[in-house]
Amino acid sequence: MAGYQVLARRLRPQRFEDVIGQEHVTQTLAAAIRAGRIAHAFLFAGPRGVGKTTTARILAKALDCEAGPTPVPCNVCSTCREITEGTAFDVLEIDGASHTQVDKMRDLMETVAHRPIKSRFKIYIIDEVHMLSSHSFNALLKTLEEPPEHVKFIFATTDPHKVLPTVLSRCQRYDLRRIGVAEIAAHLARICEAEGAALSSESLALIAREAEGSLRDAQSLLEQVLTAAEGCVSEESVRTLLGAADRRLVVEVADAVLARDPAACLRALGRLYQAGYDAQRFCRDLLEHFRHLAVLAVTHDPDLLAGLPEGEVATLTAQASRRSSDDVQRLFQLLLDADAVLAQPARTADPQLVLEMRLLRLATLPPLLPVDEILARLDALGRDARGLRSEDGESAKLRAVSTGHPRARAATSVAPEPAVAEESFWEAFCARVRGERISLFMGLVTGRVLGVEGEVVRIGIPSEGMRRDLGAPDSLAVLERIASEVAGRPLRVDVGPLPTADAASRGAGRSAGEPADALADPVVQAAVEMFGAEVRGVRERRS
Repeated sequence: MAGYQVLARRLRPQRFEDVIGQEHVTQTLAAAIRAGRIAHAFLFAGPRGVGKTTTARILAKALDCEAGPTPVPCNVCSTCREITEGTAFDVLEIDGASHTQVDKMRDLMETVAHRPIKSRFKIYIIDEVHMLSSHSFNALLKTLEEPPEHVKFIFATTDPHKVLPTVLSRCQRYDLRRIGVAEIAAHLARICEAEGAALSSESLALIAREAEGSLRDAQSLLEQVLTAAEGCVSEESVRTLLGAADRRLVVEVADAVLARDPAACLRALGRLYQAGYDAQRFCRDLLEHFRHLAVLAVTHDPDLLAGLPEGEVATLTAQASRRSSDDVQRLFQLLLDADAVLAQPARTADPQLVLEMRLLRLATLPPLLPVDEILARLDALGRDARGLRSEDGESAKLRAVSTGHPRARAATSVAPEPAVAEESFWEAFCARVRGERISLFMGLVTGRVLGVEGEVVRIGIPSEGMRRDLGAPDSLAVLERIASEVAGRPLRVDVGPLPTADAASRGAGRSAGEPADALADPVVQAAVEMFGAEVRGVRERRS
């Protein structure tokens, strides 16, 4: 028992070709060694458990191997064995966190002048180099600028942005990536075969997913599973040991959201909490699931989900076909917002309630409409709104004439309704504006043409904010150009308020800025009905 080594140590790669998923780094290093172009300082950056320190040790062996420098260290000479065992006098492994004091770094740099005892190079491997203080970096920098020929530095860090730029500029930097789920699962399968253990592809995929790109974490999780399972390794036991939510439950909740079934969401969450799963952990499982759905909804390419079990890919493909890509991405964004809240316990007293309310929101969202359909509806909306205004005006005139009111008779004789030519101009003008600038069109349909007199088109708009938008110089230039083209002669556009009678008829007895005032506009009423919206407040737009 005393000589037992965990899988992560026992299976640590000893050659560049054994490093999983970092070929872009190991092949470059091997080529540099073969060409004799060996830098004096290297920086390996990347997430935890992806092979930074392992690659640094292999590089040290490649440089100091008795048969080297060689891209393929022999691993049998005394130097290679000592580096593997961590006992080499000429290879110093240092933890950056323990050398934050500048005096320790200065003492260490004083040993640089001493030649190696038995090896070709004296090699300093500093792990988590970003933990050094700025003073320690400065003490290191002096030596790093002009190191002796017998010295090599190899730095490793998970946070390269915390390393001084002056240090970074003197290193050859190599970024190690997160390892894909498929690569990790394949590696775990080889380990299981060597260890005589049998795990299903689903169990291996689960472990690989839980490792989040870290091969070391994946090996540690696999060892935990093999130790606790005592020969009976089922997918359910793996899931229980890792505390991961059942993928079937994730799929069920996603199904309920896509089907807009809030009750099914709550029932599934009830089973989740009974099983003791963490709310944020489940939220992140859903985030990953909806990420896959978004990829499929946009690309329709299942190959982009390589590494997932075939059954899960088939389920995702079927779900992705049920909603538009915009819808799925909106659902992902709302889940991401919930995850941000759950990540800060101070912002929520009960994570369960946060997740429940967010899923209820997701399950009751109306679908997004395609832009083409929205524009078509807006076009119809504009025509209907103008028709309503025209009909209202004609009815008012007929009512006034029929009552025989003297003021009404005077109004009809002195200021007649716009001629048919003006109405035809207005229809053509609005249609052209809609085709070129939908934002201006939406402002125009809230008002009406007051007259085309000489070289001026007078337009009445009820909203002060909309009048400012339409009256802006760039907007007026567009409107005047279109108006001139429609009329066949130069025209100037004058944007002003509606006459008092028109404004009063739009909202008598209501104060400006209230939702009821906005709802009185036929365009707003139709938009609310069309898009299932609600008016929560009204404010003037500022130019």
